[in-house]
Amino acid sequence: MRKKHYLFFIANISLLLISIILGLVFRGSISDCGISHLSNIKDVKDLSIVLNYAWNENDEGGLTLTSFGSDVDLYGVASAEIIAGVAPTGNIIQTEGSIGQEFTVKEIIKGDTSLSVGNTAYVYQYFGFQEVDGHIEFMNTLNLMIPENNYLIFMDISPLNAYQNEPAFILKSEFFGYVKIERTITLTLEGNYRDYNFSDLASYEFFSTSDSVTKTLNYIRNELLRKFT
Repeated sequence: MRKKHYLFFIANISLLLISIILGLVFRGSISDCGISHLSNIKDVKDLSIVLNYAWNENDEGGLTLTSFGSDVDLYGVASAEIIAGVAPTGNIIQTEGSIGQEFTVKEIIKGDTSLSVGNTAYVYQYFGFQEVDGHIEFMNTLNLMIPENNYLIFMDISPLNAYQNEPAFILKSEFFGYVKIERTITLTLEGNYRDYNFSDLASYEFFSTSDSVTKTLNYIRNELLRKFT
């Protein structure tokens, strides 16, 4: 079973790396509805962007405390190669299949010599912003990091680092890849999540219309903070 999980992880990492490479190569082909001009999170304030998805009651069976493992393996992030306290700069790199967020390292909790306090680098994850029928949608349920906050981040080293001067990293989890260090509770979105403008959701760490899912995700995020801060 452990070997199967390892192979699944390697496959996911490979797909993300391919997305990053192809996205950078074809970045200029992104439909010009505003995405091509996004270089900092502050740029979204002038755009109409809706959520593509939010966790809802249909996800409640799969998003429970037991489905994420346990506090022993830190709900899937224990094997992260780097755990650090970071401050996002707000700079982003949006490609066809992934989004990168720049951060400055404030504290190294676990990791190697590829990062030091004061270094800046980018962490990548799938999706981000995407053009859908002539408008922009945010494709992730995990919100972007907001520059006014500090975050506990879990990530792996990109295999591409061996071939480039600037190090890059890959987010460990789509659920708990980073957690706001300032202890806050994310609220459940009310009504239709499609009615919200992305620029108005800075206080939300994730997007959910289910009280049950919201409670689970808030609980685990607080447990991770209790462990590392």
